[in-house]
Amino acid sequence: MRKIIFAVIALVAVGIGAGVAFLTSNLDSIVKKIIETAGSEVAGVKVSVGEVKISLSEGKASIAGLSVANPSGFTTPNAFKLGAISVALDTGSLTGNPIVIKDISVSAPEVTYEMGANGSTNIDAIQKNVAAKTGGSGGSEKSADSGDGKKLVIDRLGISKGNVTLATAIPGVKSSATLPDIVLTGIGKKSGGASAGEVAKQVLDALTKSALKAGQSMGIGNIGDAVKGAVPGDVGGAVKGIFGK
Repeated sequence: MRKIIFAVIALVAVGIGAGVAFLTSNLDSIVKKIIETAGSEVAGVKVSVGEVKISLSEGKASIAGLSVANPSGFTTPNAFKLGAISVALDTGSLTGNPIVIKDISVSAPEVTYEMGANGSTNIDAIQKNVAAKTGGSGGSEKSADSGDGKKLVIDRLGISKGNVTLATAIPGVKSSATLPDIVLTGIGKKSGGASAGEVAKQVLDALTKSALKAGQSMGIGNIGDAVKGAVPGDVGGAVKGIFGK
């Protein structure tokens, strides 16, 4: 689940990287549109941003109210809310290539985990959408990259104080869990800059194990094992049996 959070954060970085190239007075709205458009296309659901504020003179940016909607068929409005996102830019790199982002920090992201009627989850559905757009290998379509071929180097990317909550109670599964703090460094540095797809691939690979641990800490892995052990073609029946229905 957290790998999707980081995929969205990677798009935030790309949006800022693409937007600063314009160096215009309406930079905030340009970056907001880039994040929403690229994020919605890759995730396959609506990505919304409340507000973007960028100060080139101070080399700082902030993004507030970034949310990722749930796919159709799920009742809760959002799968993710990313909380406060702060960005520190290397202003000397803004007109060059690659653009260097010193730090991206995300505070208190919220994940809502919801089970569907057939045993699938909202997180699974979004993961499939992302895989379809990236070919399952972390590459991304051209529209999700910065349009003028800009590359990115991210010195540090961190998430802290995250939380995941189940939308409905499930027997044997905890209702919530804390997402461990994560720090990634040197994204794109060795290659002289990374595209949006390359950033997403590095982030997704790094977070696969930690995402599994988060689910296991809630007991979700136990349900997954039970479903896998069911008779082929009767997954729905297996899920009903697990839930006692």
